[in-house]
Amino acid sequence: MSADVDPGRTRLLVAEDHPMVVMALDSAFELVDDIEVIEIARSVEDAIGAASRYQPHVTLLDRRLPDGDGIDAIGRLHTVSPETRVLIFTGDANRAMVDRVIAAGGAGLVLKTGMFDDLLDAIRRVAAGQDCFEVDLGH
Repeated sequence: MSADVDPGRTRLLVAEDHPMVVMALDSAFELVDDIEVIEIARSVEDAIGAASRYQPHVTLLDRRLPDGDGIDAIGRLHTVSPETRVLIFTGDANRAMVDRVIAAGGAGLVLKTGMFDDLLDAIRRVAAGQDCFEVDLGH
């Protein structure tokens, strides 16, 4: 994890508070050439501060953080880093949650229950300006 990023790489801010998930993500992203984790924030407030400092291309934002709801924080993130695309990271999803993310200005939603390759695909798509809401809502 480094703030000195290669300009050709996607700058990713991760906001996640579970230590095991943080360790797994940090280790997995070390093997990815085109995405640079610039910081791992453990709360909404830390994510807002990091977004302001680093202006990430994409923020992977946990839906539930100790000090708030990630979806509710999307507008605040956009205030301090207008170009940042926000991808909500959650263990479960439903149509109402997807609608909330869209209404808040989020670029996508990805499930923690998916594969790492799916997460990478979602980050790359969001960084490229696409929205990514391909979650199984149990239809």
